[in-house]
Amino acid sequence: MSLDAIKSICGPGIVPAARHVITLVPSQIDPIVASNALENELRALVVDHRNNLGLGTQWDDELSYFLSPALAAYESEHCLGISVGNEEFQHAIRRNVPDGHTFKGFPIQFAHRNATRIFNTCIKSAVCDEIIRCRGDQVRLAVRARVFPYPEETNAVWIMFAVKYKSIL
Repeated sequence: MSLDAIKSICGPGIVPAARHVITLVPSQIDPIVASNALENELRALVVDHRNNLGLGTQWDDELSYFLSPALAAYESEHCLGISVGNEEFQHAIRRNVPDGHTFKGFPIQFAHRNATRIFNTCIKSAVCDEIIRCRGDQVRLAVRARVFPYPEETNAVWIMFAVKYKSIL
C-alpha cells in the first residue's frame, strides 16, 4: 500500500515519513533447474553409498514424481500453517505401492543446496539410513528435491528419500 493511501486512512502525523525505502533482492535461481540438479547429485551420492555397502540401486521415477506434491505441501504448511494435499499424497502412494509391499519416506528441510552436506545430515537419521540401506526383495528407491526460492538468495530446500520394497515374512 502506498504511503499516501496509508496517510489518507490513518490521518496526518500517524505514519512517520519513510526516509529509506528498503527493497529486497529477488532470487536469481531457477527453482526447477536447481531442484533437478540437486536431485541428480543426491541420486549419485545414494548410488555411491549403496555401492560401498555392496548393494545395487534401482530407482522408481514414478514414486519420485509422487513425492513432489508432498514437498510442496510441507512448504505451504511451514509458511502458512495450513496442511493441504495430504490425503491426495496418501492415495497416490497407496496406488503406487502394490499389496505386500512397504513404503517408507523421510522428508527434511534445509536452508542450503549443498548435496553432500544434505546427504551426510540425512544418513545420520535412523529412518533415512534405514531407507538408503534397505535390503530386500524388489527394493525401489526414490528421492525428490524441491527448491523454493525467496528474496535475498534465501532458499527453502525440501528433500524426501523414500523406498518401497516387498515385505518378506
